[in-house]
Amino acid sequence: MIHMPSLNASLVKNVALSNSPLNSRGALTIVGDNENALPMDLLMVLDVSGSMSGEGERVLTDTVIHTLNNLLRPEDKIAIITFNQSANIHTNWTGKDGTVAPFSAGGGTNFGSAINETLSLLGAHGRDESRAGIVLFLSDGHGPMPNSDNVRAITEFGFTMHTLGVTSERSPSHLEQMAELARGFYFDAPSLNDVKKSFQSLFNYGKTVVYAAPDLEIGISDGVALSDLVQTPQGVKIHEGELGPGEHTVSLTHMVQDSRGELSFRVNADNISDGDNLLATFKCIGATTELRVKGTQDKTELLEAPQNLDVTLITRVGDVTTLLKQGDKDGATRIITQIETLRAAHPGVDSVTKTLTEVTKASTDGERLETLGKMKTTKDGKTELRED
Repeated sequence: MIHMPSLNASLVKNVALSNSPLNSRGALTIVGDNENALPMDLLMVLDVSGSMSGEGERVLTDTVIHTLNNLLRPEDKIAIITFNQSANIHTNWTGKDGTVAPFSAGGGTNFGSAINETLSLLGAHGRDESRAGIVLFLSDGHGPMPNSDNVRAITEFGFTMHTLGVTSERSPSHLEQMAELARGFYFDAPSLNDVKKSFQSLFNYGKTVVYAAPDLEIGISDGVALSDLVQTPQGVKIHEGELGPGEHTVSLTHMVQDSRGELSFRVNADNISDGDNLLATFKCIGATTELRVKGTQDKTELLEAPQNLDVTLITRVGDVTTLLKQGDKDGATRIITQIETLRAAHPGVDSVTKTLTEVTKASTDGERLETLGKMKTTKDGKTELRED
């Protein structure tokens, strides 16, 4: 049985000047009430192009063996797609006791073909919200970027896709972009031991996902727009551009045990009326919350309205992680310093600054992106890294 989470949406300040436009920051938190991990449908997409010969083949073969022996539980299923210049179903859906034929590397690299075959298999498989759908895309990253809309479509089947950069010659750029589009994370995993560490962080051997790529429905009032939707703390961009008045649906990342989901965003409203204003409604996994603001002309009330420190922290963490993904460590460090000024008033600041500082210290692009992928927010609002 899947239990409803609790949702809460708020602005940095829930009081605004009436008879004027509004430009503010806001956040949505989703706290799960479902502690039972879902059974898993795991699709492995393996790069068997020529650049994977030798070292790459060994990592892929050992990874599949490790997955069958250690990751899968009796209720889990696995399928495998292999690709080079074209893609094929190597192993259709089977259980942990299934057999996987050997494979060999050769030929060119076509990420687009791999994604198209993935969508075809997921379409035939169908969507089941009672199971956690996960795609693992293993490659050295040396291929052209596939169509973004096709990668994004993976989430429509209730799956998220994590990418792993394998071999000593891995290139993380396209792999990280693909992971973000499919609401997943990139992991730097040149060797089998690195793959094992990534799996432990992601799955705790398959026992962590409690909500599978949930859809978030957003109803936006007339004259209001939301933009810069970023799921924190990993800085996953949920939507490109602006969402205007009307009904919208976006896909979120999987939610794991003992964590909360966070979404930061910008709000622009043409005009705030006196009194109560409904800006937007959020619905997720059966739960609903509303984003509201009180309009007033009372300058004292405006000045004395408290700042929501939790919303401030969520939005600033989103800013930092976005900058880190762009490679702007200096800009990220400046915001981390600003976050530290909240220390006295917010219990989660120490954990946030410690975690973000660890990310900024990463020595390579791949290491930085992997560390971002390990970040999570606990139910009490502390930011931490999932331990290996």
